[in-house]
Amino acid sequence: MVTMPDGLIALLNGWHTVPVATTGADGMPNVAARSITVRDPETIVWGELYFMQTYENLIRRPVASVCAWKWTPPFTAYQVKGRATIHRDDEVTAALDRSVWAGHTGEFAARIERMAAVVLTVEEIYDQTPGIEAAGERIA
Repeated sequence: MVTMPDGLIALLNGWHTVPVATTGADGMPNVAARSITVRDPETIVWGELYFMQTYENLIRRPVASVCAWKWTPPFTAYQVKGRATIHRDDEVTAALDRSVWAGHTGEFAARIERMAAVVLTVEEIYDQTPGIEAAGERIA
């Protein structure tokens, strides 16, 4: 398990929705937006509402990657990779903070009751900040 640095936690908390990458059964990559929350410095949590490609990919191969970057100078960017655990109808699912769902439509809110929670345990962190010196370097 790897601990996320404070700067990364702040970025993730500020983003609300991040790109989440998974791998399909055929080896093809899949990227989808997910509303996330940082549960603690070692885990990221999001809800799966539609149980489509991302969910199916996580069932087959429970690993995922997320990224976030600062939009203004000085630029910083991170990629986080880890192992995903899916929870249904348990305390982890129930604990998802409703503030994660702020700004979504009533249709979205109706799906919350049947959602799954995905807990991503951070295993690797890479610097994705633009520049020859650091981009792509594993930092944790």
